[in-house]
Amino acid sequence: MKKLIIIFVIIQYCFGGSPKYGDEQIVIILKEYFNSIKQSPTLFGHRFYNHKQEYVFQLEIETSDIDFNDELIFGFKAISKLADVAKSPFTHSILIIHFEGKHIPIVAKSEIDCSRSFFIEGVMDETQWRKKCLTITDQ
Repeated sequence: MKKLIIIFVIIQYCFGGSPKYGDEQIVIILKEYFNSIKQSPTLFGHRFYNHKQEYVFQLEIETSDIDFNDELIFGFKAISKLADVAKSPFTHSILIIHFEGKHIPIVAKSEIDCSRSFFIEGVMDETQWRKKCLTITDQ
C-alpha cells in the first residue's frame, strides 16, 4: 500500500492538480484500501451505476453489530475519498451493511457532495453529516 501511495504522490507532483482515475483503477485502489487496513470490514462488493440523473457509487460490506458505527464511517469515508479522485462524476453513495449471521442488511445513503464536506473538506462534523446527509433504512 505504501508503494501505491508513493506512486500516486509522484504522479500528482509531476502532473499537478488532483489525479483522476477511471472506474477500473478505482476498483483496484478500493480493494487495496480495504486489504491494507486490518480493522476494515469485509468488502463484499462494489457497483457503479446510473439511476435516473444520479451516478451511484455503491459498496457492500459485512460487519458485526458492535462495529456498526465505525464501519459506517469507514465505508462512507472510502467512498468519499475514491469519488474525489474518480473520473466518473459520482453524485450519490450507497453503503449496504450486512451483519454477521443476520439476513436483513442496512442500507445507508448519502449525496457525494454532502459527504465531501465532512470526509474531505472538514467543514462539517460527524453529527452534522449524520443529520444533513445520511439516510439509513432496512431496505
